[in-house]
Amino acid sequence: MGALHTRKEATRLYRDIVRAARHFPWPHESGRPWRVVLVESARAEFEQARELDDANEVMRRLVIGRHCLDETAKKFEEKRQSFLAQQAREPSDGGAPSSGPGRP
Repeated sequence: MGALHTRKEATRLYRDIVRAARHFPWPHESGRPWRVVLVESARAEFEQARELDDANEVMRRLVIGRHCLDETAKKFEEKRQSFLAQQAREPSDGGAPSSGPGRP
C-alpha cells in the first residue's frame, strides 16, 4: 500500500473517530466531556504515529484503530437499542406529573 493511500486511510480513520466521539457528551471523571477526551487521545496517538517509518507498523495501527472504532460503535449501538427497548417496556403514566419532592 502506498504512502498516499496510507495517509488517506489514516485521515479517514481520524475523521471517523471524531464523528463517533460526538455521541459521547457525558462527562469524563475529570469533568470534561468524553467527546473531548476521546478526540484529544486520538489526536495524540496520530501525532505520535506520524513519525513511524515502518510501513507494517503503520498498517497494523490503522487496522487496530479501525477495529477498535468498529467495536466501540457496535457496543454503543447495542446499548442504545437495549435502552430504547427498556424504555418501550416501561409503563407510561400518561404524562401525569411524577411524584417527587413536594408532590404526594
